[in-house]
Amino acid sequence: MFKRIIGLVLLDQGVVSRTRNFHSDYQYTGEFIDTQFFDEIAFIDISQNHDQESHNKFQNMVEKLMRDSQLPISMGGGIKSIDDIERFRSFGADRYIINQTSPMKDKFICKVIEMYGKSSVISSISHSGEFIASRCHVSTQSISDRIAEILSNCGSEILLNSIECDGTLRGLDLETAKLISRISKVPLILSGGVGNATHIEDALKINNVVGVATSNIYHLTTTTVSSWRSSLLSKGANLRLI
Repeated sequence: MFKRIIGLVLLDQGVVSRTRNFHSDYQYTGEFIDTQFFDEIAFIDISQNHDQESHNKFQNMVEKLMRDSQLPISMGGGIKSIDDIERFRSFGADRYIINQTSPMKDKFICKVIEMYGKSSVISSISHSGEFIASRCHVSTQSISDRIAEILSNCGSEILLNSIECDGTLRGLDLETAKLISRISKVPLILSGGVGNATHIEDALKINNVVGVATSNIYHLTTTTVSSWRSSLLSKGANLRLI
C-alpha cells in the first residue's frame, strides 16, 4: 500500500486560509493551487459560523479547485449530524473528517460508521504534545489514553493535528506519532509543521504513518509537491509514481 502526500485546504468562508497554532492568520487566492501531484485532497471548513452562506462559499471553492481533478476528496469542518455528512457527500466527498478529540462525538461516529462504513471516516484528533487539546484549551488527558478509548469506534484512519507545530514549517510532531505507534497499529495521518521534503520523509518512516498532510499555500503548487515527490521517490519512499 502506497503512502500518501495529502493537500490540506483550509477554507474560511470559502477563502483559502493559512493557520498558525490553529488561528487563521492569512488568506490567499485559490488561483495558484494545483492538486495534480497530491494523492488526495482534504478540505476543511474552518469558518466560525457554519451557516448556509458559508456552506455555499465552501462548495463553490471546492468545485473550482477540483474541476479538472479525479483525486479522492475528504471533507470536514463542523460535522455534527447526518445532514452535515449528506451535505459534504453532495459536494463530492469520498470520506468525512470528523473531530473526535472529545468523547462527545463517539456515539455519533459509531452511527456514521454504521451507515456509511468505517472506511468513509477519518477521525481527527488535535493535540499539544502528548495531551489532547483544542484551540483554546489543553486537556489533562493524554493522547495515548484517548486513542486507546476510541480504537473500537474510530474511523479507518486518525488525522493527528499538532497545534504546537501548526503553521511553523519546523517539522511534524514525530515523537507523538512514535508514541502512538508503540501502543496501537491504527493508521495515522500527520498534520502540522511540514516545511520541506525531509519532514515528510522522516514521518513516512514511522510504521503507522500512512500519510502526511500539508496546508501551506506554497506547498499547494505544482513545483513544490512534484519536486518533493521526485526527491522522496529517489530515496526509496513508498509513494505512488505520478
